[in-house]
Amino acid sequence: MRLRRVAKGIVRKGKKPSVYRIGFNNGDETELTANGINELEELWLSLCPELGCEPDSVGYVERVGYEEEG
Repeated sequence: MRLRRVAKGIVRKGKKPSVYRIGFNNGDETELTANGINELEELWLSLCPELGCEPDSVGYVERVGYEEEG
């Protein structure tokens, strides 16, 4: 499925970015840090060629925490 559809109700904009785990291609995972669905979708679409996946290959999205301050 498309990221935006899977992430509905999970991804939200806040005071600081969140880390999201995205499952794709029936078994692969990646973690991306974004603040809101627009930013997350932009990152996802830009990484699809590198990850070797189609934009609509998302199986799940989980919020796993907040960006670490460095």
